[in-house]
Amino acid sequence: MRIIDVDSHFNEPADWFAKANPALAAKLPKMTVAEQLIDVLVGDLFSSVPPAMRPDPMTLLPAVVVEAYEKSLEGGDPPQIAIDAGAYSPEAYEPAPRLAWMDKRGIDKQIVLPSNGYHPYRHAMRNDPSLALPALETYNNWALDQLAGYTERLIPVVVVDLMDVQWSLKQIMEGRKRGARAAFVKADPHGDKSLDHPDFEPFWATCEDIGMAVMFHVGGGRAAMHPGWANNGGNMAAFYRQASLARRLVPQLALGAMIFGGVLERYPNLAIVVSELGIDWLPDFLEAADAEADNSRPRMLSFAPYNLTLKPSEFMQRQVIVSVVHQQDRLHPTIDRVPEGMIVFSSDFPHIEGHQEAVAIYDKQCEGLSQSAREAFFGTSAARLLGI
Repeated sequence: MRIIDVDSHFNEPADWFAKANPALAAKLPKMTVAEQLIDVLVGDLFSSVPPAMRPDPMTLLPAVVVEAYEKSLEGGDPPQIAIDAGAYSPEAYEPAPRLAWMDKRGIDKQIVLPSNGYHPYRHAMRNDPSLALPALETYNNWALDQLAGYTERLIPVVVVDLMDVQWSLKQIMEGRKRGARAAFVKADPHGDKSLDHPDFEPFWATCEDIGMAVMFHVGGGRAAMHPGWANNGGNMAAFYRQASLARRLVPQLALGAMIFGGVLERYPNLAIVVSELGIDWLPDFLEAADAEADNSRPRMLSFAPYNLTLKPSEFMQRQVIVSVVHQQDRLHPTIDRVPEGMIVFSSDFPHIEGHQEAVAIYDKQCEGLSQSAREAFFGTSAARLLGI
């Protein structure tokens, strides 16, 4: 059985940015290890909170994480959970050991996304936005260099920002020449423009033409939170959990724009991968989106008839796959409520949200599925949609 992992990562070395682009790194304030940790865990959430109301972000982390983190800063071992995930093993950041790791688990191909590679961009956006796109380009070039000669099985992802469409087009075209098959696009408005804005048409058209899938991934978007929700008497943990509930809106809003704005109608071969944004929202979204398109059910806010050629759920089945991640997703009952092949496998290796033995874990959860559904989950659906 063919296994395709649509969401894995490289853990870039701590000094990758300084070595890859010393001149740019010198212009951008250096992120401390603490800032990087915070950026991963709560960085984008804080953008919803007025600066005067922001607590010490370390207070939002479990005590065991803080203790392990402080010990690692003092020269001790990194957190055990990260060691167990494989984050510090050679296969976390070197292609040849990664292939051996994949072979042991029967994984044919992996899509490889950044870990620390996204930090300089986000750091630049907060400190000097003029450096943001050069920081992303630095990562893209670094990743393509690292995976050169391995892209038949380790498929690089190019990271873009549609606030500059022409720049993004250059990134995906160069990346495709060098083996990339997907573009990481923030599942948010870009430059205050919805994803179905006419300005973005050249990008979607080119992605379709050259066979670049679009990836919506956690960290590249968060449902906007009214800052008033943080004004709750200082209980930031409650606010953080509210934000986690709101996260399920991120893929729904992005996909809603792509469907109802006609992007998937105009580009029927444009593939979309939704990863690490959960799967439990999917059945309800399919039903709700089809209800919005049902002309026999007039609604107060339906100002015009739905006139696309397919139902929203049919666009989704044709062009969208949604991946699992071990720490938050169980296949049943969600997979039983959606068309075969829409939910697909990923390991998230070497991140702690995933698992080194994700293949075995999800193989057990596939008990009761038909053979075709099991094969679609592990590989045939992703292979069909991505052309790999």
